[in-house]
Amino acid sequence: MSDTVKEKKKWSTKKKVVVITLSVLCSLIVLVVIAGIGVLNWYCKTADYELLKTEQQVTLVAHRGYRAVAPENTAPAFEEAGKAGFWGAECDIYRTADGVWVVSHDTVTYRMMDKTALVEKKTYDELMTQTVDNGSNIENYPGLKFCSLEDYLQICKEYNMVAVIELKGKKNTEHYDEVVDLVNQYGVESVYISFHFENLEKIRALTDAPVYFLTQKISDEDIELAKSLENCGIDFNGGKEKNFESGMIQKCIDEGLEVGAWTIDDTELLDKLVENGVTLITTDNITAQ
Repeated sequence: MSDTVKEKKKWSTKKKVVVITLSVLCSLIVLVVIAGIGVLNWYCKTADYELLKTEQQVTLVAHRGYRAVAPENTAPAFEEAGKAGFWGAECDIYRTADGVWVVSHDTVTYRMMDKTALVEKKTYDELMTQTVDNGSNIENYPGLKFCSLEDYLQICKEYNMVAVIELKGKKNTEHYDEVVDLVNQYGVESVYISFHFENLEKIRALTDAPVYFLTQKISDEDIELAKSLENCGIDFNGGKEKNFESGMIQKCIDEGLEVGAWTIDDTELLDKLVENGVTLITTDNITAQ
């Protein structure tokens, strides 16, 4: 070894830029991964709700059933909604590959079930091999399975609840007659809701039941669309402050539209909505006194 210690070679400006850039990218990737895990954790779990009460004169709809006390969109969640005295229970529906309408919020079963599958790509029997493994008090419901639209309607009939049915996606609209026929068969009062206005147009051609156009923030276009369809209201995200600031809630009322809000889980926001004339409330955990 030489006694002379060689001076370290200096990095070029280009090399420094490359190293710094790579370091920044690595840090960003780590942050994205951490954030992604956090979002996935939030999405895949059901919150541990604190059950609230209200003395307001409002019409309460149980969001995906009474999901604060039982796994969402399951028979127990709808039964608990009935026992709690909700006016209506909201559900989300898809049609299986063999033509059975089932209740599920997601197109993919991963979040709520022990297997992963596309709901609309599986037969009813194939879906029934899956078991619900997520949701409030899941430990109380071993072996819990998919809830069919017929199961849901039977529960609504038993507890005299209004069936609030969300028409998901844009597929199978040509089969909406099956949904309406089932509702009529069970003899329950129904309301249809959707983020897709064309779905509401399709269902309106089959029934005169009330429909609501779902929207995050109410716009003039939303109001005009709702006005173009008979017996159509607007159901908006009650947590969006701009819906209050824009004056759109009052405009809906002035235009003669029925107005609802979702998903309202605290009484202060509920009181604010009532003050603004909104009394149709979809909730996870508020119950009447």
